[in-house]
Formats: sequence, C-alpha cells, structure tokens
Amino acid sequence: MVDIPQRVLVHRIRAGRGLAATSATLRRRDPAMNAILQGTPVWVFALFFVLIWLGAKRLRPHTAPLARVWTVPAIFIVWGLSGLAAHNGAPLQIAAHWLLGALVGAALGAWSLSPGRLQFDHRNRLVRQPGSALPLLRNLAIFFGHYALQVFAATHPQMRDSAMGWDLYVSGFSAGFFIGWAIRFVLGLRSAPQTDLLVGAV
Repeated sequence: MVDIPQRVLVHRIRAGRGLAATSATLRRRDPAMNAILQGTPVWVFALFFVLIWLGAKRLRPHTAPLARVWTVPAIFIVWGLSGLAAHNGAPLQIAAHWLLGALVGAALGAWSLSPGRLQFDHRNRLVRQPGSALPLLRNLAIFFGHYALQVFAATHPQMRDSAMGWDLYVSGFSAGFFIGWAIRFVLGLRSAPQTDLLVGAV
C-alpha cells in the first residue's frame, strides 16, 4: 500500500469536498435556470431572435424600404407603453417615473441618429443606412434590461417592487429612445434630397 503523507491526504480531501460543493451548487442552479427558461413566454424568444436578426442586418451598409425601418422602433415603443400600462400603483407617480425615463431616452435617441448619413429615395420609398454595430447593441441592451428585471422580480419576491420600479424607467427609456429617434429620422427624411437607390444595394 502506498503511504500518502497526512498533509497531502488532507489537501485531497478538502479539494474533493470543494469539487463536490461546486457540483452541488451547479446542480442547484440548473433547475432554477431551467425554471426561468421554461417560464419565459415563447414570444420573448421570438422577439429576441428578431431583434438579433434586424440588428445584424445593420452591421453593413444597406438599402431597405422605409416601412421596414419602423419595425424596431414600433416594437420598443409598444413594449415601453405596455410596461407603463402593466404597473399598478399611484397613477401620477407611475407616469412621472415612466416620463423621466422617456425624456432621457428621447434625448439619447435623437442624439444617436445623424440624418446627414442617410440617403433617401423619395419616389420609391427607400432609405440607405450606414453600417453600424450600435443598433444591435442597443436592441440587446434594452431587451436584456427588460428581461433581467422581470426575471429578478419573479425570483426575488421580496424585492419585486424595487425591480418593477426600475423596469418602469426602462420601459419609459425604450419608448422615449425610439420616439426621439423617430422625430429626428422624419425631420431628416423631409429635408433630404432625392437619391436613386436600389433595394439590397451595399
């Protein structure tokens, strides 16, 4: 039989206990994560992949119909307004918090768009946008802001009020961001000269 020094033996026992504890922790966390994913509505996953797809298309310069440009703003404006409607409590206080988030979002949304970098084909209702990673990052940031707060509220009932309070700001921010963006976009559209474009051109 091999004689193992006591110090080495103790070290191995402690290491084994550490691995066992880590494994147990992971096993405890997996069911929780599974429960979260299983409790997430299908439309949330669908929305996630749509936002990724639309954001990925903006990584390269491209020309698209004007109607398609409004898809993402419409999604987040409706989501932001639904977040306002879903909150219970003092109406004036809820509206004030939502409006604060919306004002910050509107300012940032208007600032984020440079109409001078866009080209418009007014006759064919087309727009050419430069390539940028910002739309993809923006979509994911707002999406995960909503999702993370909803999950936190569901898994930490004792802190639900606080989480939903922050979600109210995020709802206002997401709607306000795209309202500000839309105003700047429309102003750029009206003042832009005619440019002949082709759908799918890069």
